[in-house]
Amino acid sequence: MKKILAVVLVMLSVIYACSCAGQETPAGTDTVDVSQETEEIPAAETEDPGYVPDFPDEKFTGEFNILCEGSFWSPAESLYYETASDDAVFDAVWMRVTQIKEQFGMDIIVTPSNDTTTTLRNSVKAGDAAYDAVITRMPLIATSASNGDLMDLKQAEGLDLTKKYWDQSASEAFSVGDKVFCTAGDIIITDDEVTWIMMFNKKLAKNYDLEDLYTVVKEGRWTFDYFYSVMKETGASKDNGDGKWDYQDSYALSTHRDMAYGFFYAAGLTFITKDVDNLPVLNVAENEKVQQVLEYSLKVMREDNLTLDAHKWTSVHPQATELTYAAFTEDRALFYGEVLYYVSPLRTMDTDFGILPMPKYDEKQKDYISFVNPAASLVGIPVYQKSKENAKRSGTILEAMAYYGYKYLTPAYIEKQIKGKSTRDVESIEMIDIIMKNRSYDLELIHDWGSLASSYSDLVFNNKNTFSSMYKKCSSAAEKKIKSYLKTIEKNMK
Repeated sequence: MKKILAVVLVMLSVIYACSCAGQETPAGTDTVDVSQETEEIPAAETEDPGYVPDFPDEKFTGEFNILCEGSFWSPAESLYYETASDDAVFDAVWMRVTQIKEQFGMDIIVTPSNDTTTTLRNSVKAGDAAYDAVITRMPLIATSASNGDLMDLKQAEGLDLTKKYWDQSASEAFSVGDKVFCTAGDIIITDDEVTWIMMFNKKLAKNYDLEDLYTVVKEGRWTFDYFYSVMKETGASKDNGDGKWDYQDSYALSTHRDMAYGFFYAAGLTFITKDVDNLPVLNVAENEKVQQVLEYSLKVMREDNLTLDAHKWTSVHPQATELTYAAFTEDRALFYGEVLYYVSPLRTMDTDFGILPMPKYDEKQKDYISFVNPAASLVGIPVYQKSKENAKRSGTILEAMAYYGYKYLTPAYIEKQIKGKSTRDVESIEMIDIIMKNRSYDLELIHDWGSLASSYSDLVFNNKNTFSSMYKKCSSAAEKKIKSYLKTIEKNMK
């Protein structure tokens, strides 16, 4: 039936192309065609061996049970959808579920839990082998790894983390020695949804006579200093006339406390690096630069009422993200720092907006870097699935989910929902490609060993520039936590 459908689609494409032959695009047209349907995978990419899976020619029996988080950022809707849908993302999920059922005989089911760490811990203690995989938020899966409840993904036959539908930067960042206990990829979209970005209000940019910011990005001039100078010189921050600064005023930047991490990782920093054996160690070599980035973050976030940090107003309005969103959509913020997820709701915004990567530390820095917020989910396999047969089943099905996620799910979200329906100009599409190309993951951000990462965020939030004293307080505890983590891994791998 799918082959027949494919033939029909090709015939319709040919008819459409012929009917459009000779028609010219009206002069001055510069809009994105949101109705255009394209193939999920261009022909050139299907020939890339990095995208060609090596699936075993066999069937499995029963259900493939995925333990996942059941909260707001739950990946459940990226994993299972019961029927075809008019929504591109849900339809892509259904297509993948159907494909895996036909190809491997496996029914995908999900088991949501408000505490996946405890649920998996109890399951491992009981030895019930209830879950074939776990896909849950970064801090939760990090705790499961620390508990020794996850197996090395490299030991799962049928799973090839070198394939491009697995996020190579995630696998590299989360590797410990020669082992990988969790990673990200095209299997779900939460890592895409919570990638940190910058947006700008085009009407305000025009009012303040800003130069073309897309050109600034492409020329490599979109830096910390440039961004700060624009914030200061435009005078975008304005009191609404009531004589007090609060969440109802206008600001150069609307964001919340996670922007502290936004600047940190945009500067190319990480809290954790790796030693010669690829084991995690504190990145002490960058402490001087960390202090500089901290002082810059305080300047942007805390001085002269330049920034609306919505977390400062949660006592008035508990949903910080709603405050930042309101300021931007009501033309009360020139810039808007948030995750990619919030681009879609901006479809209803009257004023045009554009999308930018985070600025670079300076022009010497090669790439623009965006961090993936810990709200993203990662993929793991419970340690009790280590037997050869079980590991092969888990590995094969996860590999298939990642591949068909690349084929159906990621294009539905990035190409159709974000680029096709939510962006307002072709330049933003180019910016999204830049953003997704260089994304940062950090073991410390998901484990928070010694509370080092969270304490850094606290410094920015509380307007303190005392990184050195904070580091002395947290580093000793962090090193002990890392040693304990490595011992647990060594014990469970025997």
